Order: sequence, then C-alpha cells, then structure tokens
Amino acid sequence: MKKSVYSLVLGDEVVAQIDRAAYALGTSRSNLINQVLAEYVSLITPEKRRKDIFDSLISVLDTFEPFQVQAKASDNMLSIRSPLRVKYNPTIKYTVELSLHGKGDLGQLKIMTRTQSQTLIGLLDAFFYRFCKIEQRYIKALYPQVDPQYQIGQGRLIRNFSLLKEGSKNNEIGCAIAAYIQMIDRALKSCLGADGSQWDEICEQIYLNYLKETPIIC
Repeated sequence: MKKSVYSLVLGDEVVAQIDRAAYALGTSRSNLINQVLAEYVSLITPEKRRKDIFDSLISVLDTFEPFQVQAKASDNMLSIRSPLRVKYNPTIKYTVELSLHGKGDLGQLKIMTRTQSQTLIGLLDAFFYRFCKIEQRYIKALYPQVDPQYQIGQGRLIRNFSLLKEGSKNNEIGCAIAAYIQMIDRALKSCLGADGSQWDEICEQIYLNYLKETPIIC
C-alpha cells in the first residue's frame, strides 16, 4: 500500500495518549494512527492483515508447550523458539517474515540455532537437505505451479511461502503457518533422536501426515 506524508493538526493530549498506546503495542505513532483511521473506514491494511495472521499463529503455538513465542521485533516479523534435546540444550528458532506482496507470495520462514557445535551444524544441514528433497518431490507432483526456494547452510534453512488457496482468511493462513512449523519441528526432533538411516522414512511419514490436512500454503 502506497504511503504519503500528510499534515494533521492534533491535540497535544491526544498525541500523548497515541504515543503511549503505540509504545505499548511496539509500533510507531504514524502506523497506529494509520491503522485506527483504516479501521474507522473499514479498510484492511497490510499491517492489519499481518497482525491478524500473527495473532492466529500465536493462538495455535501458545497451546503447545515446546514453543515459546518471542516479542515481535517488527510488525512484519515473529520468532518462535523450541528446545532441542541435544547436548547443551540449544534452542531452534523459527522466524516468520510476512511480505504479502500479492500473487500468492506470503513471505518466508527462517530456521536456525545459535551454536558453536560443528557436529550439530552438520546434523542440521543434513536434515534440511534431506527434508527439502522429500518436500520438493511431493510439491512437484501435487502443486507443479509452485516453485519453493530454499537456502541451506551453516545450520539454517530459509524457504519462501506461497498461498495455494486464493481467498484464504487471515486466521486460516496463521493456522497453516503454525501447522507447518509444528510439522518440521516434529520431523527435526524425531530425526535427531534416530539413526541417520531412518531419516528419510521419518521425514516422509511426518510430511505425508501433514499433507492429509490439505495445506493452503506451500
């Protein structure tokens, strides 16, 4: 949504209250005023759409003990942590960044962990490569119009999200992203606790169960 600079005459007391509210919400004065006015004229802004998606995502993951939703660093980004049951108990971080550029483009998911262990970094890279290979095979067969992009290396995975079902509601999108995070978190932890020869079977079974839910994102 295009934005321009406008001059408004506002009461000092009103601005003071707006600034307090904006600070509490972790946003700017301009963004809050823009959102309030948009709601008044029943206009759905990208900011409101992102908030609705994140609210639905949080409502799902907050009910599952392994996940810890972090304070939002910005209006278009949300991070979730999940503990790994390996040496030194590191956490894996899932960061969802929403772009909503249109034409089905939702944004991207980043998965990473802070660790100095080259062993763990190697295991994560191996898991990401094998998981994505399996996922790509099913996506190519089921959704040939979709071409997900992956970046793998140094113990991290970055992949883009596309919307498969046009007209999906914001709460449906949020729940769909949460379901994907739950699925890949389950696959990762199951593989790290198993022999490497079992990884493909584990990933495929977990991914197939995920597909049975008829995902609206890919």
